[in-house]
Amino acid sequence: MGIPDIRLGAKVNIFSHWYTKIDIGFAKNKVALKDAFVQYRRNENYFRLGYMIGYFSIDESNSTNDYFFHTAAPVAEAFYPGRRIGFSYTRSAASYYFSAGAFCGDGLNFQENIQQGYNFTGRAVWRPFYESGRLLHIGGGALYKVPDKNTDTGDRQVSLGATGVTYLSSPRTAFITLEQVSHQVQANIECLAFLNKWLLQGEYLWTGIRQEGTRPSYNARGGYLQGGVLLKGSQLNYDETDALPVMPSGSNAVMLMCRYNITDLNDGTAGLYGGKQQDVSIGLNYYFNKYICAKLNYSHVWLDRYPTAGKCRYGMLQARLQVRF
Repeated sequence: MGIPDIRLGAKVNIFSHWYTKIDIGFAKNKVALKDAFVQYRRNENYFRLGYMIGYFSIDESNSTNDYFFHTAAPVAEAFYPGRRIGFSYTRSAASYYFSAGAFCGDGLNFQENIQQGYNFTGRAVWRPFYESGRLLHIGGGALYKVPDKNTDTGDRQVSLGATGVTYLSSPRTAFITLEQVSHQVQANIECLAFLNKWLLQGEYLWTGIRQEGTRPSYNARGGYLQGGVLLKGSQLNYDETDALPVMPSGSNAVMLMCRYNITDLNDGTAGLYGGKQQDVSIGLNYYFNKYICAKLNYSHVWLDRYPTAGKCRYGMLQARLQVRF
């Protein structure tokens, strides 16, 4: 039992064009800045400056409030680049969405021996139809990253790691750290569809990490497919501005979901093994209203022999009460 996330935030709209958000997290004995940015809107164009997410994929970009399960898909968690300081431009029209951003650093790290790197993200979505009760969203994204450099050792480090299917303490799943990195490239393909009260969502993600000198390049990949049905409630919801699914509307909504995920951090060609995780999850969510929901998840996880926990499989039953103020 625990509180994996608690936030204190403020959102302010200034006139009709300006918007600012500050979000601070208090969890796991740590205080962490989550979002702090200012946004300017002009018609269908959005400009953001500050500390924020660089949009890359569906599950990496979505809010914890709007997850259909307790966590994002483990493969999305493994490839998540984190929040960074930078600038982004987004254009969102009825039939398409485009976002691009330029960022510095691997987060808020201002140590004297750290030379900040830089990274760029891009995401594009085409919506061939988007109307009441029907949506088809097809998209893709890319990331290019030069990690922060430790000036004492000359190392640029990249870590990939899945949180499993919970944010509470659990057996270690797939994880790898590379110390001598030149740059990292990442890409994804994503699809989201609504048909009345049915939902289908899936992604394939890949990353390639180039190491310094004669060290081999490393590649990892994975994907997930999830689907569900709104058993009770008004309708499935979609945030057109950020091209993301959000919690269903209406009081006393009930959502049934199922997800299969595979995260493969093994690269036999490079001789580098971070582990392989497969998991199946079933979730039942009850949305009292737009502020409070209860979630019940069961997951079954399979690990190969490379994670710290070794080759094993286990089941996990979780319940959550989630409150948005």
